Amino acid sequence: MEQIAETLKRTPGIRPDEVVLLDDPDGVAQLYYGVYYRRTDPQTRRRSIPKRLRRDMELIKQLGTPSGKYYFLMARTVRVPTPDVGNPDWALLKVSAAYSLQVAVFEPTDTFWDFKLAAAEYCKFMREKGYEAYYYHGSGCSVVAVGAFGEDAVRRGPNGRTYYSPEVVALQQDDLLKYNRLNGAIYRIKTGDDTSVRVKSRLVRIPSSRDADPWEVKQSC
Repeated sequence: MEQIAETLKRTPGIRPDEVVLLDDPDGVAQLYYGVYYRRTDPQTRRRSIPKRLRRDMELIKQLGTPSGKYYFLMARTVRVPTPDVGNPDWALLKVSAAYSLQVAVFEPTDTFWDFKLAAAEYCKFMREKGYEAYYYHGSGCSVVAVGAFGEDAVRRGPNGRTYYSPEVVALQQDDLLKYNRLNGAIYRIKTGDDTSVRVKSRLVRIPSSRDADPWEVKQSC
């Protein structure tokens, strides 16, 4: 990968100082190019695509050999990677269990980028309150979860619907654990034209590797 990165830096039209090669802790190398700011239209809430991003993407995808083999045909835009933070002892990846109760998710916005730090701090806050809290840093968001449960935390009832175990339901009675907060605030989702409900906390499957985001198990009532 280092050789590819060096070759890319010498390619006409490429800004060499914007070629970045990063090694993940699991040994996977990631090659990045360029930094772009995509503004959000306040009316449509859609994010714009800068002209330079369009030009660079076209150039990157055209790079290849004379025989027609393209090097970066699968190139795509991603958020700027940031280092993982938080007490390593509280990382969800280190928990030997099947599920944990997700009580908060932190996502980047146009004005908020430190979602990993926010999750780590919220996990610390929950720990200080006496909860068995953990954090998980995904590719586009960070999760804070509480508790560690086995496979029996999710049960199938006679009617075929999925239920949580009494231990999980008991945790959800706690005011701090009742809802799945978004960037620190309780939020709602629409259930009809004029109705909405608060988003409840939910079980997530504990990931077994860094490249797997938690699988969310939706609660049935």
